[in-house]
Amino acid sequence: NRTALRLRALQRGDSGVFGARIKLQPALVEDQAFNLSVYEAVPSPRTRSQLLASTLEWCNLTLQCQGSGRGAVNVTWRRDSLTWGQLGPGRHQLSPDGTTLRVALPPTATNVTYACTVSNPADQKVALFDLQSLCQGGGGPSAFSTSGYVVLSLILVAVSLGGAFWCWRVNSEKAAEAGGQIPDSPNSQLPKSP
Repeated sequence: NRTALRLRALQRGDSGVFGARIKLQPALVEDQAFNLSVYEAVPSPRTRSQLLASTLEWCNLTLQCQGSGRGAVNVTWRRDSLTWGQLGPGRHQLSPDGTTLRVALPPTATNVTYACTVSNPADQKVALFDLQSLCQGGGGPSAFSTSGYVVLSLILVAVSLGGAFWCWRVNSEKAAEAGGQIPDSPNSQLPKSP
């Protein structure tokens, strides 16, 4: 009946101002403007977690959540039923762009789930982080877990023992030279080349 305009299969280029002229009586005309904004669906966020340290007292980790695709998106954080403003800044640090959350909690308090929501006015997607599994399991491929610390400790012990053996050998050779003797070494048994 020419009183409605229906738009289908919208694309981003369809955003803009649409106008309507309404004639109520031959002498009464009213113009109205409709501002149309077309948004794309929000893709699933890209997430990453990194375990910084996990001890008996604290679990320190960073959670990262970024929107992808075209168009501006908002990133918000929640813990269980608490929003970011209710989390308390003492154990949480949020990056200026809102995409990275640093968390420090005692292991007894890690039985929680953090949710990151990436949204625009038309759509939203949610990603979940289970802190208990992250603190116990290493936090993801880039985390330096407890097993990493054990391997590093073993390497340091091996390097220390090698250094101590080398120092002992050098001191033994110096002591033998000072006494006028040449210490037996594996190379002394080899025949000399002509």
